[in-house]
Amino acid sequence: MKINGFIQKIQQHHYFPRYSCWIFTLLFLLFSLVYNYQEILFKPPQSLHLWRQCDCLSMTLNYYQDHNPFFEPSIHNLGKDDKGKTVSDFPVLYFSIAQLWNVFGYHEFIYRLVVLLFFFSGLFAVFKIFEEVLKDSVLAITGALYLFTSPTLVYYANNFLMDIPAFSLAMTGLYFFFKFSRSSANRHFYLFVSLYALAGLLKVSSLLSFIAIGGIFLAEVLNMQLDPGKKIFQHPLKQGLMLISVVIIQVIWYTYATFYNTQNNGGIFLIGTLPIWDMSLVQIKETLDAIYEHIRWDYFRDQTQFVFVFMFISLLLFYKRINKTILLLTILLSLGMLFYILLFFQALKDHDYYTINLFILVPVILLAFLMLVKDKFNTIYTSVIFRLVFIVFLIHNVDFARRRIEGRYRHDSWPNENYIE
Repeated sequence: MKINGFIQKIQQHHYFPRYSCWIFTLLFLLFSLVYNYQEILFKPPQSLHLWRQCDCLSMTLNYYQDHNPFFEPSIHNLGKDDKGKTVSDFPVLYFSIAQLWNVFGYHEFIYRLVVLLFFFSGLFAVFKIFEEVLKDSVLAITGALYLFTSPTLVYYANNFLMDIPAFSLAMTGLYFFFKFSRSSANRHFYLFVSLYALAGLLKVSSLLSFIAIGGIFLAEVLNMQLDPGKKIFQHPLKQGLMLISVVIIQVIWYTYATFYNTQNNGGIFLIGTLPIWDMSLVQIKETLDAIYEHIRWDYFRDQTQFVFVFMFISLLLFYKRINKTILLLTILLSLGMLFYILLFFQALKDHDYYTINLFILVPVILLAFLMLVKDKFNTIYTSVIFRLVFIVFLIHNVDFARRRIEGRYRHDSWPNENYIE
């Protein structure tokens, strides 16, 4: 009887929004300590993709040392113009971090910390999506933190590349889309659009979820019934123009970036695609073999990825019981991911950071699956065992990520064997 009473208490106290944010923050800090962030934050660039890390740091250092104009970034590789002028990502973060250095002095840990704060804000946004949709703080905290167990995300979450800030802005933009879809408040719509506009400027691949939301907009324009009795976009002309403006902003920036590189040092950064159809069969096989190794060691535990595949298949099997908006979002994101893989297939052999913005699919699948279980299998959903399995599996994934990150920074491991302090 005492055990049953204890279980009932746990079941009745799974939603605690007044202090859940503090628990989430404490667990994020705890995970960071487990991953040895307290030391990594103070390390200079090293390990995998050292060259790309240094490119980002170089551009920032030139803003700091030479006080480059905002739209004239450069790196230390002087190139053909002997000035090093080149660009890829919209340089707002490089420029901003340089201004922080002007105040606090040159410290690389400031750069790493800024990127980490972006990642925390993105994960926090995912946590709030889960909590507000599910009304369940335990599963919201656990579900969001699953992203913090991917070795790829853990490695780049406090690194120098712009992929994590872009990904984080996209997660936050997705949060405000969910807020807008429920409230129809203009402030949520403007925040959603603005965040995605900035995310795309940092990395255009971060717009995968934005494009999927654009598909939802088109579905409503074509009078597809997603949410009975309510449309998300109640002012399609005005809101459609705002959505198009995000695309126009990207076109303007990347047109300027292409022109700037053509006039100065082109070919250092990629502004374009690396499609599968430009590869030979031998190259495709080599890349597939490399992707298989990434799946085993870099994205998540292989068992975790099987779980996500199971969740996705479950959504397709029980599609009639799923909220149509999130089902369409999941399907469009999945198609977008496949299209992205085809467009950048060549890069996936050696560049794991090209997959960072694909991870947006993970919380969407997880949320949709939990909504399905809550609706169709409520007895399982409300059970303590279900939550315990969820938590234990999370801890199992944390340990896997910890070991993988430790391997990337050890001086006797291949990713870091040539690095000298």
